[in-house]
Amino acid sequence: MASGMMSEFSYAQDHASNIKRSDFPDDFIFGVGSSAYQIEGGWRAHGKGLSICDSFSLRYPGLSLFYKTGGANGCRSVENYSRMKEDVQLLKKMGVNSYRFSISWSRILPGGKVSMGKSLEGIDHYNKLIDELLANGIEPFVTLFHWDTPNALEEEYMGFLSSKIVDDFVNYADICFWEFGDRVKNWVTLNEPYTFAYGGYVQGIYAPGRGGKNQDGDPQVEPYIVAYNLLNSHAAAYRLYQENYKSFQKGKVGITLNCNYFQPYRGSSHQQDIQAVDHAYDFKFGWFMEPLTKGNWPENMQRLAIIPTSDYPNGRVLPKFSIDQQKTLIASYDFLGINYYYASFAQYQDPSDEIPLGYSTDGHFKKSGSPDKNDPGKTYEEARDDTYRLNYIKHHLEAIKLARRNKVNVMGYFIWSFMDSFEWSFGYNIRFGMIYVDYMNDLQRYPKRSAVWFRKFLSENKKVSVKSNVTQVNDASNKTEQEIENEPEVL
Repeated sequence: MASGMMSEFSYAQDHASNIKRSDFPDDFIFGVGSSAYQIEGGWRAHGKGLSICDSFSLRYPGLSLFYKTGGANGCRSVENYSRMKEDVQLLKKMGVNSYRFSISWSRILPGGKVSMGKSLEGIDHYNKLIDELLANGIEPFVTLFHWDTPNALEEEYMGFLSSKIVDDFVNYADICFWEFGDRVKNWVTLNEPYTFAYGGYVQGIYAPGRGGKNQDGDPQVEPYIVAYNLLNSHAAAYRLYQENYKSFQKGKVGITLNCNYFQPYRGSSHQQDIQAVDHAYDFKFGWFMEPLTKGNWPENMQRLAIIPTSDYPNGRVLPKFSIDQQKTLIASYDFLGINYYYASFAQYQDPSDEIPLGYSTDGHFKKSGSPDKNDPGKTYEEARDDTYRLNYIKHHLEAIKLARRNKVNVMGYFIWSFMDSFEWSFGYNIRFGMIYVDYMNDLQRYPKRSAVWFRKFLSENKKVSVKSNVTQVNDASNKTEQEIENEPEVL
């Protein structure tokens, strides 16, 4: 990164406490996010089918990479399914103009596919949620897939390990576009496909629980097959919307990827670690971004993921995109969501007997970092005083302000997450929410310090328009205003 840009980021960190709503255009998107399995509960309500998240958490209670979850699962979670109207009022009080949530595939299609019938009750629930949001001035951003494949499809053909999933996903997306697209104008096909492929098929700590120690699966080939089917599902759903719905619904369809910022562990003069940074980006972000822009896997992945192993002495084969698939994939997004949590160091990694063969060793890198270390033993008063989260939000807002000043087309910011909820392998032992949920007292909700600050921040004066903000940037970029407007948006 250029030294001038680094100094600008240092400036941004120093001035984060001065961030104001008026630093952003009037139509900038400010929201919070959630996902169906994490907050809804109601796991069997009104005929909902099982998802692989239901099956996995019930089959492996307490499985965790970091904490003992105590057998926790999302079957009840924080009961957003039955408390929907109450929670929409919380969103309104927070002052957000947008809300990102996901639809439970198996709540719409209990059997996973159209031929098994759709749930009118499930469709009715999301219709009510969308209507309630709009009635309160909140724009819905809807994610179609947040890792909860219908269990019926997992049992029938192993879910995303089979190319059969593409047609079933497109049929599910078709129902959603038809039922909700008259009001939903922003769709996200997949949330963090990297996390789903890595956590579910390499580590085995997320559903469907493959690839980990003493688990079924093959981390040498399965994650690449899953990524291939995820990408083809996304692209097919995107093209369906473009061909059948965009002309009259006027919506946008994007995808949300996640990425860390990586630095070489042993410094900028250590060539192997510099190479490890390059590999880390390719095997995390590039794994999905390059097919969306170039129609093929990153070159490093094409070279390293086929290397022979003891189980595959003649080498492995990466799934290959056909010419038609490449055409469907390239530029198959109207906006790009980036989920960013923390920075990491990347260090070159030689093959080791202690590390299972496959994806974990293919990239020849390892990473380290620190998430929000919330103490599960905190009292009610301590948990609501989330100074760490508040500072985190301020610094990210300042960084977005800087990015826009440098003509990056960032159009919105969703904070993860709306409220405390089931946090996958962490169970309920950590809290990411801006709303505190009292798990011991009827799941009552209270605003944390960050929520109160965010409400105050959003109440301040606004800028006039996106266009006026874009024209005020400095000369750090040679892009014209027209070029910026034609770029895919970044959320």
